[in-house]
Amino acid sequence: MYFMMVCTWEPKDEREVRTRSVSWSWPGDVQVFSEWYDVQGRRTIYVVDTDAKGLIAARAPWLDIMKFEIFPVYPIGRTKEKVRP
Repeated sequence: MYFMMVCTWEPKDEREVRTRSVSWSWPGDVQVFSEWYDVQGRRTIYVVDTDAKGLIAARAPWLDIMKFEIFPVYPIGRTKEKVRP
């Protein structure tokens, strides 16, 4: 199932987010379809294909410094054509 993850953090945590991001990788059962960085800062947006277990694994290392908004999404238009098997 596809989920949109909006990840935000406080200005005081900016350096820690950047430091951790260098060595962090997505869990194996999470396929990242799209990644966006808000150029105004302190927010990233991902569209991922996974299940509840994958969502939990992806969030766990970041819960101390990030807030997550996660909701299911359904591709339409050109995006739907791109994700067909």
